[in-house]
Amino acid sequence: MYERRLKVFLIVVVVSISVIVGRLAHLQLIQGEQYRRRAGELLIYGNLLPTVRGKILDRRGRVLAYDRPCFDFCLDYRMLKGPGSTVDERKAYDRWVRGRVREIRNSEKVSAERAEEIFERRCERTWELSVELTGATRNEIFRTAENAVRRVETIRRGVGGPIREENLSHAVVPGLDEATAVKVRARLGEMVGASVRPSHRRWYPRGHDACHVIGLLRPLTGREGRQARTTWKSDVSIESKLSGNLPGDRVGSVGIERLCEGLLRGSRGYRRGRRTGQVLDEIQARFGSDVHLTIDIELQKALADILVRLGKLGAIVVLDVPTGEVLAMASLPTYDLNTYRREYDRLSRDQVRLPLWDRTVSVRYPPGSTVKPLAALTGLSTGAIKPDTHFYCRGYLHNPSAFHCWTWWRNMPGHGSLEVVGALERSCNVFFYNVGEEIRLRRQVEWLGKFGFADKPGTLLPGERRGRLPDPQRVRNPVGEARYLAIGQGEAEVTSMHVANAMATIARDGQFRSPLLVRELKNKQVVRPLPITDEHLRLVREGLYKVVNSPSGTAYKHARDSEIKICGKTGTAETHPRRIRVDTDGDGRLDRWGPAVCTGDTAWFAGFAPYRNPRIAFVVMVEYSETGGGPTCGPIGREVVKICRAMGYMNE
Repeated sequence: MYERRLKVFLIVVVVSISVIVGRLAHLQLIQGEQYRRRAGELLIYGNLLPTVRGKILDRRGRVLAYDRPCFDFCLDYRMLKGPGSTVDERKAYDRWVRGRVREIRNSEKVSAERAEEIFERRCERTWELSVELTGATRNEIFRTAENAVRRVETIRRGVGGPIREENLSHAVVPGLDEATAVKVRARLGEMVGASVRPSHRRWYPRGHDACHVIGLLRPLTGREGRQARTTWKSDVSIESKLSGNLPGDRVGSVGIERLCEGLLRGSRGYRRGRRTGQVLDEIQARFGSDVHLTIDIELQKALADILVRLGKLGAIVVLDVPTGEVLAMASLPTYDLNTYRREYDRLSRDQVRLPLWDRTVSVRYPPGSTVKPLAALTGLSTGAIKPDTHFYCRGYLHNPSAFHCWTWWRNMPGHGSLEVVGALERSCNVFFYNVGEEIRLRRQVEWLGKFGFADKPGTLLPGERRGRLPDPQRVRNPVGEARYLAIGQGEAEVTSMHVANAMATIARDGQFRSPLLVRELKNKQVVRPLPITDEHLRLVREGLYKVVNSPSGTAYKHARDSEIKICGKTGTAETHPRRIRVDTDGDGRLDRWGPAVCTGDTAWFAGFAPYRNPRIAFVVMVEYSETGGGPTCGPIGREVVKICRAMGYMNE
């Protein structure tokens, strides 16, 4: 009996050993290479290398935007992801939970059950303290957490394997200042998977200055996030994926930040290596390029301060005549780029001052009499009038019931017989009504198009708007519209930059150059000569000179300077009713027939200086003026020229 049991036992042992040996042989000899390869893959991870966004600098190298050091409040990816939906994700989460429970048990010297209770309580406390300590809302934190999870999942699918980001913490409240970071660090012991780490955020050291030009960053929209995930899922090269966006990224929203997104952003790097530290392959991160603007931020601030001091809403633009570079483009009112998101609700609700509007390139106004020099050049260049052509002003065109000169409304006599220079000097409407009749609407629209009035201003900023000119095919009364167009009224609407560049074109001997704002985009500047003779340009310049320097000129009392010979043109245009009313009943539409919240006209003063060798062209536009272009904008224009001279922009 004993011998039989021993034989059975030995047989079982021999069979078991044979099975084990056979299995080992199968694993080692047949499937050995496959398992070695799989084990090696488990020890390899991928890791994205961050990039740094480029700076925005002014023409003298002053920093307008850069990535400033700060702190991020972060949570472990397992905390953000939770148990997940796959077996591997649940296993990874369980391992992480056991690790945290073990840490609590060892540090607090409690039982396993008590450690699990503490872990659960700290998990709940983590989300509560995230809101309490950082000032962020719960919705903001949850939205950022969801983006972080999407980001990691996108990267994993894109590189096709394990990545370090699955075992790291991710920012849920970015951009903490040092004081807040210290406060959060002091409470980390009450949370799970939380940490504070050094980071950076976009910072605008000049605050309000040039805010409409510089622009802002914003999170990816839902559509952009879906496109980013699709790109990372596709079979494009890893380099193409690295140069694109990921969920949670911030991109340029407006201004230079958006215009130069491709230059400023740079591209991430990628490193694939073993957990031992061995690097198998690596793609270096490419930092974003710096962008150099042509504006002088100190000049920009000085010009904006003029409007602030006078309490005016409007715009001032200064261009360098020889190059077309934008030296300043101030729009008032402004806002602080660093506090924009906190103050957005207040800014967007302000329907009277409209601080979010860029009045230099994004808002159109009737140009008023600033268009008269262009009407004169059009008439002279097309042969519709000659240098010695005279028209008689009685205060009205053909009869007293319509088409009046501005003298009519002031109970003044008409200007009498005038030629081109005198008509510009006195800004005679009747003379230019006649010019409009002689040119005809079609040719007038065509020539204003040569000066860029039918196109976008040309700075390439995303918010630019095209000028608006009447369509000769649709106008019911072409003759009447031609008259109005010659004095800058009717359907014509342009931006302040359009008017400034028209003056620069006259000062530049008839060569059109689109305004240059970003030096890296100089190859996109449009340059074209206009078919204007030197004699015709001389006449118009003489008229603009007399506007400021002759006692009969409309700006003589307001803009003349004894040291600098300024050439300019005043303008006063009726403000469209839709610009002076707001949505009083909250239905999302302007109440055209409600009470006006602002009154007055659009006032202009545009020109160039000095007379003999122009170096700068400028425009001053003020909304809702009660006194007209000369009294309102003339003194501002004179101060603009003085400031430009003091800063060296009038030198030969």
